[in-house]
Amino acid sequence: MAERKENWQDMYYAFWSAFDIKRVFLGFLGMVMTLLWVSGILWAFSAVGFIRTGPSTFLVTLLQPPTVAACWFLNAFTTAFTSGDWRAYLPLTFMLFGLLAIWSLAGGAITRVASLDYARGSGIGYGDSLRYSTSKFWSYYWAPVAPTLGALFFVLLNGIAGLLGKIKFLEILVVLGFPIILMFSFLTLFVVIIGVIGCWLMIPTISADGSDAFDSMSRAYSYVLSQPLKYFTYLASAAVFGVFALAIASTAANLLVQTSFATVGLGMGQKFQTIVGAINGVVQPVGLSANYSLPMQIKMAFSGLQSTTMTLTAIGLLAYLLLLKLVVWSIAAAYIGSAQTVLYLLMRKEVDGTEVADVYVEEIEPAIPAPTSPLT
Repeated sequence: MAERKENWQDMYYAFWSAFDIKRVFLGFLGMVMTLLWVSGILWAFSAVGFIRTGPSTFLVTLLQPPTVAACWFLNAFTTAFTSGDWRAYLPLTFMLFGLLAIWSLAGGAITRVASLDYARGSGIGYGDSLRYSTSKFWSYYWAPVAPTLGALFFVLLNGIAGLLGKIKFLEILVVLGFPIILMFSFLTLFVVIIGVIGCWLMIPTISADGSDAFDSMSRAYSYVLSQPLKYFTYLASAAVFGVFALAIASTAANLLVQTSFATVGLGMGQKFQTIVGAINGVVQPVGLSANYSLPMQIKMAFSGLQSTTMTLTAIGLLAYLLLLKLVVWSIAAAYIGSAQTVLYLLMRKEVDGTEVADVYVEEIEPAIPAPTSPLT
């Protein structure tokens, strides 16, 4: 690793770390588990009629460019969250708690690798990083949950005040207690806003310092409030380097696919172009097919394939494309884990004065040397 600058320029380290095989592999494991978990939840709840979005829609969305897919996921989450329908809240809750568990393990392992590499230049194996994240699982898991529960607590208190106001002649209590309601509302917004801004510091706190969920939460809030300008400077530089890393990964993957399709097409000719057309019809439906459900879009896209082997070829190529997209998302996960680790260690030095190289290392019982025969 290049010499640390211990300022915003160290996000350059996170940029190159996005392409580190070890971190990408850990990110890939997280992405595969995410794929299986989300697909399973969507299949189960769409089968009983709770939601209309099935796993096929999720899989096809992953085949889109990362920015398009990210916007779709954000829109789907926002729509479900604001729907007011418990049938949408139930699968959303299962999905979020499952994803939190998955990325507590994968994200914890990535940030553990990053903290040791960035701070001390020492490596750690896949097994050791995963063992560490497993041993600290509940700390990783509860770190982002605790602020959420705190915000919900204040929301609940205001809701109770509203319930009292429904009782005849007790409406006046809402007026009398409105200053307290305003205070609870302020605390709700404070916990949510600062929590969202500082959430990037929570996981690397546990990975770098071996601390618990409460310490990671308190440090996140303390660092953001103590040095907001410095924090946003680091965060902005992380975002810029992240955009470049994702653009390079996405462009490289697209170029690889286009080159492969073009060269194979030189030999297969029109037959391969027909298969590629079917794939494009699934990934980017146009015309009237865009108005139909996804299963119907797939049926219409594959209708031009003349044999079973051509259909199997198209399905197989779609699977390869999906794996390639998962690699791109894995690179994004590797970058995010590395960048937030650098961000935390820099902010820790700014606020606490702790040296960047000071990273928690688990105590290992020293090995007892084997007895040797005395020299004669």
